[in-house]
Amino acid sequence: MARKRKTVAVDILELDYNLAELPSSQHRAGLAGLVLMVQWLKRQGEHQGVCDIIRLDERGATVRIDQEGLVALLNEVYAASNEEQERAQLLKNRHKAVIPPLREETRVEMDPKSGKEKTKTVYIYPTVIPKGAFLLDLDPSANVDHGIWIKLWRDVIWNIFRGVPATRKPFAARAAGEETHDAIELWLDLADPTDNPIELPSTYFIGAQAVNAENVPFKDRARFQFLLHFWPYVAQVYVPAVQDNEGKTTFVGFALAIPDVANLEWFCEELPPVLRTRGVELAGYRPKASLVDVAIESALDMLKRLHERLVIQTGSQATRDLVLGVDVVHVEKQGNVIKTLGATRLDPEDRMIDDYTRIKGGLWHPQFRKQRLINLVNSRAWYAGFDALMCNMPYEQSVGSKAFRHDAREALSQEGALWKKEGQLTMADDDLTAMDTTESQNIGNVGCEALVYRVVGVYLYRKLKSKYQLEWSAVKDNPRLHSEYENTREKLARETFLAVRSRSGLDFTDYFASTLCSVAQPLSEQQYVALAQALYEDTEKVRTLTMLALAARS
Repeated sequence: MARKRKTVAVDILELDYNLAELPSSQHRAGLAGLVLMVQWLKRQGEHQGVCDIIRLDERGATVRIDQEGLVALLNEVYAASNEEQERAQLLKNRHKAVIPPLREETRVEMDPKSGKEKTKTVYIYPTVIPKGAFLLDLDPSANVDHGIWIKLWRDVIWNIFRGVPATRKPFAARAAGEETHDAIELWLDLADPTDNPIELPSTYFIGAQAVNAENVPFKDRARFQFLLHFWPYVAQVYVPAVQDNEGKTTFVGFALAIPDVANLEWFCEELPPVLRTRGVELAGYRPKASLVDVAIESALDMLKRLHERLVIQTGSQATRDLVLGVDVVHVEKQGNVIKTLGATRLDPEDRMIDDYTRIKGGLWHPQFRKQRLINLVNSRAWYAGFDALMCNMPYEQSVGSKAFRHDAREALSQEGALWKKEGQLTMADDDLTAMDTTESQNIGNVGCEALVYRVVGVYLYRKLKSKYQLEWSAVKDNPRLHSEYENTREKLARETFLAVRSRSGLDFTDYFASTLCSVAQPLSEQQYVALAQALYEDTEKVRTLTMLALAARS
């Protein structure tokens, strides 16, 4: 039975919002989306009725609206068009009956593998496409009504927010030019003087249920729920890309980065320029800049883009002055059910944003990069978890991978494992004249990373010289010997890596001391003591660093 409404005759409503009173980041993002939508409508100059922002400051906004203005507003929020879409297979309804297409088309295509022509039949079906209002204007790849970023947004609307066909009616009705009643229902809720709570479906609020485990219903106040129509226009969409041990990449749902707005007026000024500067390069059929190695990276990337914008505008303004944090919800459509795979939050820290910029820009291997990101957001040591990663991955995907070796070298470089020579960082340890024992003693205290990295490099150098009579200074100008040197060095590093990987605890300690330290090491007495102490007190750390150093030096 429908709820009885207690309404009064009202021509215009003034909806006053303060960020501090709103119950979630989705509501606060929704307020920003409402402001941006109203501002965009004003720029179009074609909307009917009253729909104005009469107050906008850092703390909130006040919206003045009448029923006709509300109709115009929702017509833009749910604007859509009917278009044709190709399908490789015939569609079927829930009863497994074939849905007739508009038409069939047969095409002749070239098979890229065989180089021969083949025929392909596609089925043309009508489909409803959400327009996206001002988001299309902010898509740097936009061409008429299409673009790679607006397509990503439309995909998440159709697959997540409106993943169940019954929830697509507001879009479908407007695409067909049919009369809608959602604005009237919403107006009655907003005009209700009792401000009674109304049902809060998951269509508007990610994670909502009819009732929770304690049988308590999910409800919201009408004027708050009104904001939830707009937060999808502010949340940023990312695509978690997972790579298996064979190097195959699969896309797993969508990661929604929801900004928790701290300064409303400022955020509404800065978000549009941030969106206009997104990259237009494709990776498959998705924007390359939207792909993330782990869902929480969505928050890091959004904070990075906001931070870069603030640096341009203000020079040194803290990101936390603009947003309190970013909530990330990882969702995926499985059949007709929308599954929440994870939800987390990241607060803005400028140092973390800087570290993320270095990691994202300097690393090549997806799983290496993913582990670094996990360590970063969890405030763990940069090398944490790499022992398990390298032990579980096939050799070809770890030390045997050029990208992995590059990343190990880059990570050790970034984390201070390189020795300084003449004021510069150097990796040129193939020639030990770069650092003799006397010079080593003048370095002073260095970290465990640098000690392990140095020990591994000296071991490989001296073993190549004593066992294979190969020395870098003698082969670097001879292409044939150069190749032999590199292959032999890789073979020696591989054998050593596999030996380290198969040992742990005291077994590893004995191997490190008896093998890697079996050659003369140009370390000072102080450095020997520090290395021995780390070896016995933090064995697993030294083991992990040893495997990473072997990857970097192979």
